[in-house]
Amino acid sequence: MLYIVQTNRPVKEMSLLPFNKVQCSKDDYYRWVWDTVHKAENLYKTLVSHLHQDKTFLSLLKKLDKSIEATQKEMHLTGVTDECADCALHGEGTCCGYRTGYKCDSILLLINLFLGRPISMQSNNSEKCFFLTDNGCFLRARPVICVNFVCGRLRNKFPHKQLVHIQEVAGKEIDALFVVEEYIKKYLLLSANL
Repeated sequence: MLYIVQTNRPVKEMSLLPFNKVQCSKDDYYRWVWDTVHKAENLYKTLVSHLHQDKTFLSLLKKLDKSIEATQKEMHLTGVTDECADCALHGEGTCCGYRTGYKCDSILLLINLFLGRPISMQSNNSEKCFFLTDNGCFLRARPVICVNFVCGRLRNKFPHKQLVHIQEVAGKEIDALFVVEEYIKKYLLLSANL
């Protein structure tokens, strides 16, 4: 795969991207997302019998699932979930725009499969993220930005202290997601070297 360096950011924030997403067509984007979904499905078929017997992995996955549940509960109780869903479906929707799907790599989608969430692209709106439904995000494990970003709309609607508390709860989910992602990557690396 050809990688380019995104150059519209300060040097300390530069990242490698699969291709220039700023200039790619929506057809390229759709293909990229479908390819990523298929990679995750193939990885799942390859790994499911091994990782479902791995007690450490299952423990990490359970911790992640509980952390996701805690974040979603907190966001629902405070009204953040409703506010984000309204923005995504009827407002600016910048967080859930069609380019958001780029943040979902095959490892993240694989984790969703392990969490019992079969992957399908939900959005019927070509301007929205592929995983956005009328009820919010279809994914159980979501990219960090989708869990932790606090936009101006949220900052204007909710007290600072409440947003800080939500981010503290979400931080546990993000930490747990990172640990599961790294565990899978190390497992794949070790498997490749056998």
